[in-house]
Amino acid sequence: MIKFFRKIRQKMLSENKFSKYLIYAIGEIVLVVIGILIALSINNWNENKKNINQAKKHLETISLNLNDDIKQAEKLLTENGTTLEYSNTFLSQFKTLKPVDNNIQLYLIYLMYERNIEVNESGFNALINSNGMSFIDDKLQVKILDYYRHLEQLKSRENNANSEIKAQFEPYVKANYYWIYNKSNPWHRQSELYKDDPRLIENINLKSVIDDKRLEIMVNGRRYQSMLLSDLYSKTIRLAEEIVTEIKK
Repeated sequence: MIKFFRKIRQKMLSENKFSKYLIYAIGEIVLVVIGILIALSINNWNENKKNINQAKKHLETISLNLNDDIKQAEKLLTENGTTLEYSNTFLSQFKTLKPVDNNIQLYLIYLMYERNIEVNESGFNALINSNGMSFIDDKLQVKILDYYRHLEQLKSRENNANSEIKAQFEPYVKANYYWIYNKSNPWHRQSELYKDDPRLIENINLKSVIDDKRLEIMVNGRRYQSMLLSDLYSKTIRLAEEIVTEIKK
């Protein structure tokens, strides 16, 4: 093909048809440019297809990650709901709206337990690091970014609640109400642990507990943190389910 075009050029030059040669040369250049552009277009198309397929794989991983987040958030929401229920009942006893009962031992221990969601961000990080975000739908981009910003807010709230437990509530309860660790505690984990304990249970003054104003303030703080966390866990489930549904489309 190259020899063919070369012969045409040589013939035109030998016949002194310079103007025709010039037009031909320009046409040849145009053909070369068009060929380059077509090659680039094909290459870009192949590259875009590759990037889109890669982004889809990252979205599949994100979907798996979010399904795990949903399961965790549902479990934490249930546990946190119990914390909220116990703190409300406990506060009703502080306010003398409900009679004092042995469940105080259960409340004091249960309110000490911390909550943490363990998020797997492998799919999201892979999507960001591969610059794949630009190859997915704009609406889905916004949902994904909003979700992971929300998780930062959730983890910050968990840290606040857990720090409050570690720094204030737990040390105070263990120092002043150590007697909750015995076989008379209604919580199955404690009663099971101490079921073979032959020691006599010391006298427990439940009235002294609800007279403790400092403890009441701490229980109120645990209630407040539980309310905030319940809202955040519920939002986590809702946002994650929306993204999983969108990815399936």
